[in-house]
Amino acid sequence: MEGTKETKEKKYSGRGGYHGGGRKKTGRLKIYANTTISGLPEEIDSLKNLAKEKGKTLSRLVIETFLSK
Repeated sequence: MEGTKETKEKKYSGRGGYHGGGRKKTGRLKIYANTTISGLPEEIDSLKNLAKEKGKTLSRLVIETFLSK
């Protein structure tokens, strides 16, 4: 057999299929959670419009509204 060349490649079995393919850690100290709000489309649109008028995201509006004392 002429010209056979043996190479040993490390096989990486981690996430992403190749070495370095996974999501990098950000070092972020806060961990956020998600939730869902169910309502009629016009109700959700009203909430979005209200948030926009107040210069906030919908998430921030809901959190501040329900957690205000």
